[in-house]
Amino acid sequence: MTTLRNGFVAAWLAFATAFAQAPASWQTATDFPGLDQTGLSAAQKQTLLTLIRAQSCSCGCTMHIAECRVKDPRCGVSRGLAAMVARELREGKTAEAIRADLERRMKEAPPVLDEAVKIPIDGDPVKGPATARITLVEFSDFQ
Repeated sequence: MTTLRNGFVAAWLAFATAFAQAPASWQTATDFPGLDQTGLSAAQKQTLLTLIRAQSCSCGCTMHIAECRVKDPRCGVSRGLAAMVARELREGKTAEAIRADLERRMKEAPPVLDEAVKIPIDGDPVKGPATARITLVEFSDFQ
């Protein structure tokens, strides 16, 4: 009976420890993965938190920037947006100016690729002019 009780206590402690170390809610978190807040005053940090908690992320996740930073720390879009807010606060911009910049950036189309990928097509069947700006390559297997 003592072994069973000790096992139950150990399991309960493990659960309580895991629950206590759960990541903070994005609505109350003050530190976010990949966001450098050095050089910001207390008022600027509060403005940063207000803006990233209110503005939507444009990565397609339908979350707010702060929520995306907590729930998807690898998201480069929310990382860039949060860094932009921090940078503009350091530059002395007002919250309204930063909000306008965020809205403008949200309307921009995201980049498709960082750089074009070069695929050699010499000797392969082609259709269209050799001077075309874009080359589409189709890979297929007819087996």
